[in-house]
Amino acid sequence: MEQETRILCLISSSDECAGSFCLLGIRNEERVNRSLATQDQIGKTGYSAYVRHVQYGTYESKSACLLGIDFAFRFPPKGFGRFSSAEIEVTFEKALNTSKPYLRSTDASLDPVVANFAPRQILGLTKPRDNHKILEISAPIVFHTPFGPARMSAKWSKETTFTEEGRLEVHGNLAQDDDHDDGANSVTWDLTENPVSKDGILRSFRGVVVLFCRPGDAFWMRVSVKPVVKFALDPRRLLTKRLVGDRDEPVLLNGRQSLGNSSCLNYSEFDHEDFPWQDMLNLPQPLGITDGGQVA
Repeated sequence: MEQETRILCLISSSDECAGSFCLLGIRNEERVNRSLATQDQIGKTGYSAYVRHVQYGTYESKSACLLGIDFAFRFPPKGFGRFSSAEIEVTFEKALNTSKPYLRSTDASLDPVVANFAPRQILGLTKPRDNHKILEISAPIVFHTPFGPARMSAKWSKETTFTEEGRLEVHGNLAQDDDHDDGANSVTWDLTENPVSKDGILRSFRGVVVLFCRPGDAFWMRVSVKPVVKFALDPRRLLTKRLVGDRDEPVLLNGRQSLGNSSCLNYSEFDHEDFPWQDMLNLPQPLGITDGGQVA
């Protein structure tokens, strides 16, 4: 039976499940800039988020951090096992104690502020589909003849053809609550499949975030991925998963240690006119161009 099931990966540890009372998934274990932020897998369907770039410098003459996160979704083409949509939220929060991620900051003014991010929007190729509809009306008609009333039925039909278009979409937005009224500390991306072809969401993309932050301050990055899957799922497995409640520690960013593409790390100003955003955004090179800029 087809059903729509929402799979939720909760990253952060709450105050109620501190210490040994909380079942944790991925642990920091004193690691900084942990590569695997989160992942989940059920059969042939799964997702992952990887930290690929961490760099400290300036943006608009303010102390800033530049981050690159790769998101990957795996699912069979078409069918019930595909991801039809997904919600991603990346939240940044001041680290009170770098060894205790369950200690949450209560002063929103200490949290990093999102200065810029990408992508804001991704639109896939438009795919048309022709639809045919037939409107049919049948009605009885009564009329009088010299021999008495007579009945007959009349039928009218009209066929119409229209083209329906659809495309997959990715939309990015700032996520700002009442406590962070001076600037958002979260970014969200909403992914939807092409409603016409129904072949699943975008399988991979890189999210880039520029944060205003205090020099040398450590902070947490909490990643939440909520995909919607269309498939027949054994309810016992879903119940077991909810009871276990996989929880990963947030990624620790210590305010000093960098990671990533050397071509970007050579620049300390993220808004420099020569900053290599092509490399940072991980955009594909034009056909015939190699990494060295030569024609292949």
